Amino acid sequence: MEELKNIAPNLSKMKKENAFGTPKHYFDDFSARIQMQIEAEKNVADKKEFKIITILKPALGLAASFAIIFMLVYIPIKTFIPQEQVIETTASANYSDNEMHSILEGLDESSFFSLLSNDDNDETFSDDDLIAYVSSNFSAYEIFEYTQE
Repeated sequence: MEELKNIAPNLSKMKKENAFGTPKHYFDDFSARIQMQIEAEKNVADKKEFKIITILKPALGLAASFAIIFMLVYIPIKTFIPQEQVIETTASANYSDNEMHSILEGLDESSFFSLLSNDDNDETFSDDDLIAYVSSNFSAYEIFEYTQE
């Protein structure tokens, strides 16, 4: 106690009383007030109707978010990538690299030229198409080696 007087003289002069308390007559009608609150909450719970929208609301929100994500992805892809490029990509994706390599290895000059001169095929190839085919299927060294022979 002496130490408290030395450290904080004003604090040591204060009385040691409990500053907190309940108002007078608080517990006289406490049970009646609690009972009224319980009854009020029961009435509110009874008034709540069972609506189907309360059950479907989370599922509808999930479906709407999936639809928004789909539209945010699908529309830009459809707009910015031409349809021909999508078809070519899917057609070339049907063969693996090994399968495509084995098909190209089995193709010789005579069969390649016979495919070009086939009358059943209505497609005509321009010089640019042939150059693109040769440059994509043969390395520069193979082309150089063939032209030196």
